[in-house]
Amino acid sequence: MTDTDRTADISNRLIVVTTVVATVGCVYPGFLIGAVTVQVRDEFDVSAATYGWAMGTYFLAATFASILGGRLVQRVGPRRQLIGCLLTTMVAQGLIAAIGESFGVIVALLAVCGVVNAANQTAVNLALTRARLPRLGLAIALKQSGMPTAAMISGATVPLLALTLGWRSAFVLGVGIAGAALVLVLRVIEPGGVETLRTARPVSTRRALFWSMIGGAFLSFSAGGLTSWLVASGVDAGLGEGMSGWLLSIGAAFGVGVRLFWGLRMDAMRALPYSMAALMAGVGAFGMLGLAPRITALHVVVTFLAFGAGWSWPVFTNFGIMRANGDAAGAASGVTQMGIYLGVFLGPLVTGWTIDEFGYSWMWVVVATCMAIGAAITYAVREEFA
Repeated sequence: MTDTDRTADISNRLIVVTTVVATVGCVYPGFLIGAVTVQVRDEFDVSAATYGWAMGTYFLAATFASILGGRLVQRVGPRRQLIGCLLTTMVAQGLIAAIGESFGVIVALLAVCGVVNAANQTAVNLALTRARLPRLGLAIALKQSGMPTAAMISGATVPLLALTLGWRSAFVLGVGIAGAALVLVLRVIEPGGVETLRTARPVSTRRALFWSMIGGAFLSFSAGGLTSWLVASGVDAGLGEGMSGWLLSIGAAFGVGVRLFWGLRMDAMRALPYSMAALMAGVGAFGMLGLAPRITALHVVVTFLAFGAGWSWPVFTNFGIMRANGDAAGAASGVTQMGIYLGVFLGPLVTGWTIDEFGYSWMWVVVATCMAIGAAITYAVREEFA
């Protein structure tokens, strides 16, 4: 390997690391509010359904901002958009920690974080495709691991921070993570090339993007339900609060490992990306169904199946979308991500109401059913993202 090749390899790795940390920094508050459910509900005395609105607000805001964020990044470029997103989420999380003395203030600031996350996701997607990486599939898997990593960190904050220093200290940690990502963006992501981005248009048809968005909505509904209620469901099934937090963290870590496993093989894989996404989602549905019985040991075991399979599908769908649309990946993923955020918004809302009315068992049945539906839709459009 020549010196030029080594320099390019180091640069590529730094770009991937930057996108991963930026992803964690912006999506972290959405997962954290689910991890500290027990502590926040106890302080503000809100029902599961009401708390579901709080968690859903983050993703509802992201739903409306996703397409706009995709169009904006095609005009300003990934670097500028990432800087703005990270600065904003730092301020919002800092305010939650400092002045989050009412439930309404927390909900409003979570909405700000949601808008920022939507814009951030389109920016990191475009940054990766613009880099012309030799192994795009692995890069996407690493970037997508940022989301379960954020869930893993948020789960660990329950025993390490929320139960010792208070749940607000976990948002202070979020400020630090976003700050680290900002430093990386300033040093690694280069400006320029905006004129090329402005003229780029998605290759995928509107029909293909629409149905991908619908399938993603069902899949993310279930994935959101998993991260939002796993801790509280574990407590209901007989686990302690600290143990339930660790289960979320370890399960998410396992999900990261599975995503990376597939990422190492994706660039050479002959199977269609959306076919693999549908397969993994179908297996994940069985794992989520296994959470329905209130059996402590079973709850622990199937958590790994739910995370390992039920959280792997975004690696394949994002690979299909980004590979097909090149320099227009920001605009294309802005459309499909809208469905993701819509599903994750409806997830806590519907599942929170289901818990209040029917309990955790039926909630997990609903979640598993929606993942199965999403798998079927995703399989139906597999040829559109070959």
